[in-house]
Amino acid sequence: MICTVCGARLEVLEAEPEIAVRRYPEEPEAEINGRSDRFAQQRGFVFTNHREVVIEGLLEKHSMFGNFYCPCRIENIDENVCPCLETRSGSVRRDGKCLCGLFWMPEAAEE
Repeated sequence: MICTVCGARLEVLEAEPEIAVRRYPEEPEAEINGRSDRFAQQRGFVFTNHREVVIEGLLEKHSMFGNFYCPCRIENIDENVCPCLETRSGSVRRDGKCLCGLFWMPEAAEE
């Protein structure tokens, strides 16, 4: 199953009495690339040519702290897991891109 909020692949652990899920187990690079691809596709976002640099930063944070925290943020908190809360809440549509520049509106990326 795909999370419609962040694009993560999820594995359903149980459905009763409540739904319990976890991130589908996969290699970190495949996970963050797939998650960012799905999130961008769901929202109509694009990537610029420095996507690989941001992905490297996300992978480094994952190896150090156990999750894909935004490389542009100091605090490693749930709100800063990519795609961060600010991005999920509309900053890309408002500003043309997310803080770290991973997700862009198509018209902003062309400028």
